[in-house]
Amino acid sequence: MKKILFILPLLFVLGLPCSGSAQVVVGNQEYDIDYLTPKTYEIGGITFVGAENYDTRMILLIAGLQVGDQIRVPGDKLATAVDRLWKQGLFEDVQIYVTRIQGDKIFFEIELRSRPKMTMFQINGVKKGDKDKLKEEMKIVSGDVVTENMLTTSRNRIRAFYLEKGYTNVKVATRLEDDTLLSKGNEHRVNVIFDVNTGKRVKIDSLIFEGNKQISTNKLLQQMKNTHDVNYYKKFFVWTKGFWSTSKYQEAKFNEDLQNVVNYYNENGYRDARIVWDTVYPAPKAADGKESSQDRLIVRVKVYEGSKFVFRNITFTGNTIYPSDLLLKHLRIEKGDPYNRTLLETNLRYNPSGTDISSMYMDNGYLFFRATPVEVGVEDDSIDIEIRIVEGKQARIKNVIVEGNTLTNDRVIMRELHTRPGDLFSRDAILRSRRELATLGYFKEESIMPDAKPNDQDGTVDIIYKVEEGNTSQIQLQGGYGNKMIIGQIGLTLNNFSVRNIFNKKAWQPLPVGDGQKLSINAVTNGTYYYSFSGSFTEPWLGGRRPQTLSVSLYHHFISNGYFYQKSSSSYGDLRISGAGVSFTRRLKWPDDYFIISHNITYKHYNLNNYYLFKGSSFINGKANDLSYGITISRNSLDSPIYPRSGSEISIAGYATPPYTALSGRDVSTVTEEDKFRWTEYYKINFRGSWMLNLVGDVVLNAKARFGWMGYYDKRIGLSPFGRYFVGGDGLQAYAYDGREIIPVRGYDDSKLSPQEGASIFTRYTLEVRQPIIESASATIWLLGFLEGGNSWYNVKDFQPFNIYNSAGLGVRVFMPMFGLIGVDWGYGFDGVGIGGSHVHFSIGQSLD
Repeated sequence: MKKILFILPLLFVLGLPCSGSAQVVVGNQEYDIDYLTPKTYEIGGITFVGAENYDTRMILLIAGLQVGDQIRVPGDKLATAVDRLWKQGLFEDVQIYVTRIQGDKIFFEIELRSRPKMTMFQINGVKKGDKDKLKEEMKIVSGDVVTENMLTTSRNRIRAFYLEKGYTNVKVATRLEDDTLLSKGNEHRVNVIFDVNTGKRVKIDSLIFEGNKQISTNKLLQQMKNTHDVNYYKKFFVWTKGFWSTSKYQEAKFNEDLQNVVNYYNENGYRDARIVWDTVYPAPKAADGKESSQDRLIVRVKVYEGSKFVFRNITFTGNTIYPSDLLLKHLRIEKGDPYNRTLLETNLRYNPSGTDISSMYMDNGYLFFRATPVEVGVEDDSIDIEIRIVEGKQARIKNVIVEGNTLTNDRVIMRELHTRPGDLFSRDAILRSRRELATLGYFKEESIMPDAKPNDQDGTVDIIYKVEEGNTSQIQLQGGYGNKMIIGQIGLTLNNFSVRNIFNKKAWQPLPVGDGQKLSINAVTNGTYYYSFSGSFTEPWLGGRRPQTLSVSLYHHFISNGYFYQKSSSSYGDLRISGAGVSFTRRLKWPDDYFIISHNITYKHYNLNNYYLFKGSSFINGKANDLSYGITISRNSLDSPIYPRSGSEISIAGYATPPYTALSGRDVSTVTEEDKFRWTEYYKINFRGSWMLNLVGDVVLNAKARFGWMGYYDKRIGLSPFGRYFVGGDGLQAYAYDGREIIPVRGYDDSKLSPQEGASIFTRYTLEVRQPIIESASATIWLLGFLEGGNSWYNVKDFQPFNIYNSAGLGVRVFMPMFGLIGVDWGYGFDGVGIGGSHVHFSIGQSLD
C-alpha cells in the first residue's frame, strides 16, 4: 500500500496557495481535509523506518509526539517535530507519513535516514610531526557522526594551525569514502580524508611605518613583539617567550602589536595617538625569481601621533583618612612628567610592589574604597587631574572558606592563612596567604585563587580560597656527574604525610596524607665504592597551635678506595659516618613575620680505616665524634617557591662545638692525632642571600652571594679535618662524605678553587637572568644566563673577598612535581690554568644555587 507524505501541515504553516478543502488519498482510502477548519485527532500509533540503532522512546520524546496525544490537522506540530529531529544532527533526512486515519484517530510513520559515522580519518599533505599535533587538536574520534559542522570545524582547526605557522595561503579540502566493510544495514560508515595544501610560508618582506615624527621607527618596531620583517634580526635582538622571533604574518597577533604601538605612544605622553590605517599586500617579485610575490608581504602602518602632553596639577578630593601629600607621594608622579594614563592607573589601583594608593586603603580594611581620576583641565600641552576618592567604611572578614582540598585537612590550610574572621580586610594579607599556600607545595600554584565576596548589607566580606590538590609526593630517580664520579639517587619524599592515619586503612590513598608532615627516605650510590642512606621526618606545627617545626634525621655514609684496590690490600681504606640531628624552628613576629629562627643539635661519628680525607692528612686511622649546636636566622619573602619573580631569601647561620680542650685543661702537645680529634672542635659562620628583581615581563634578575668562615679554639689543635669548604664545580653534596661543604662555582673543576686540604673561608657571587618558557601544572621550565665568581683560602689572614675566579654561561632548569628540580649548565671559567675553560654541570635540587 503506497503511503503519501503528509505535507498539509507544512503547506498550512508556510501559507502556500491552496483551496479551502481537498481530498487526500492514504492507501486506498480518500479523506476530506478542510484547511480552513483544522480537525483534532488522537495519535493512534507511530511506527518507525530506519531507527534500528536508536531508542524510539527517545526519538518520540525529542519530536514531542506520543501515542494518545491530541494533534490538529492541518497544524504545525508535525513541522515542529521534523525540525526538532533535524537539529539533533544525527539524520540526513527526516520524513513523517500518515499511514491511515480511523475515525478520530490518526496513525503516523517516521522514516529516518542516519548520517554516516566516521570509521577513521587521515590528513594528507603534511609532515608526520604536524599530523600528530593536528590529531590531538581536532578532537574527533572513530564513531563520531559526520556532520557538516564537524567537517567545517575540523577544516578550520587545520587552517588555524598553519596560519599560526605563517602559511596564510593554506587550503583544506574534505573527501568522504564509503567504508564497505563496516557499513551494515541502516548504519552508514565512511572514512574522512582531509587534503591539505599548505603552500609556502609567507614572510614579511618589509614593515613600514608612516606618519611618525616624534618617535623613531626603530622604537616602534621594538613594540611589535610578534610581527617583524625578514631583516629585523639585523637591527635588534628579539627575545620572545624564550625563542627567536620570526617574520611570519599572523593577523591576530599583528593587531595586538598595533595596540602595543598605541600603548607605547600613550605611555610617553601622546594620549591622542592612534593607528590611522594599516594595509598588507604582496611584495614585488624578487630579482632572483626564487620567491614569488605570494611568498612575501609588504605591511604598511600609518600612525597619528598628536601632541605630547605632561601632567600639571594633581589634586585629591574626598580623602579624610590620608592627607593629599601622602597620597601624592604614593602616586609617584611629578609635575612635568609625560602624561601616562597606564602609569596613573597602575599607581592608583594596583602596583605589584604593593605601593599603590589602593593598597594603602585596602590593607587598612577599606574594601569599598574607590578612586576615579578625572581630567579637569587641558591647557596647551598640560593636563590637570583630579582624583575623586570614595573611602567607604572599613570591612571586617566574616567567613574564611577553602574550596577544592580533597586530601589536605582544613586545619592544615587554615593555620597558614593571614586572614581570620573578625580581622579588618587586608589585600596584603590575602596575597600573603596565597604565597603561604603556594609555599606548602601541596597545591598547583596557578590554581590558588583567592576571592573576596563583599556583603554590602552588613559591611563584611567573605574570603574564599580556591585550591586544587597537586602531587605532594616526589619520587627521586636522578643522576649526576661530580668529583669524577657518576652518582645515582633514589628516594621518596612525602610532603603532606599524616602519621596519625598510618593505621587508618581508609586514609591510604595510596599513602596516608593530609596533615602537612614531611617524610623523606633517600639512597645515593656510585655503584662501586660509595653509598649513603638517610631518612628524616618533619612536623611543621608542633603542638598544632603555632608555626614551630620539629625535624629529626638519621643517616649513614660509606666510602672506600676499593674501586682501585682489593679490600685485602694494605692500601685499602674506607670511611664510615653515622649521624643524627634534631632541629626546632619557630616563625618570628619581629622585625616582621617573614623571619624564622632555627636551633639544631647534630651528632656525627667518624670511623677512618687507612683513609685520607685529603692529600697530606695526618689523621687517617681512628674514630672521631662531632657534637655541635647551630642557630640560623633567616628571612624568606620570595613570592613563589618554584619560579619567584620578586622578594629575597637571606640567612645567617652559626655552628659551634664545645671547646673540649679548654674545658678539660688537657695537654694536647703530646697526644696522637686520633686523641686530638676524638672530639672535634670548631665554630662556623655561614651567610647566603638571594635577591629577585622582575626586569620586564617574566624576565627576572637574581643576585646571589655566599660567605663562610670556619675557625678553631686552640691553635695547638688547629682546624678540624671535618667540615671544611671545597669550592668549584657542580656543588653536588651527595658525596660530601667527610662533612665538608661543597660550594659550586660553574666553569671550573670540582673543588679546584680551594687548597688541596680544603679551606677555612670562602666567598661566592652570582648574577643570573632567568626567562621561563613553560609554566604549567605538570612542569616549569626556564632558561638562564649567569656571571659567577668565587674563591677560598686556608688561612683567614689571606682572605681577599674580591680576588675571585670568574665565569659565565647558560643553563636550563626543569621542575616537575614528581621529580623535583633538575638542570644542566654550561659554564666557561676565565681564570686559572687547567681548572677553568668549558665545563658542563648537572644539578639535582638546588645544588648549583
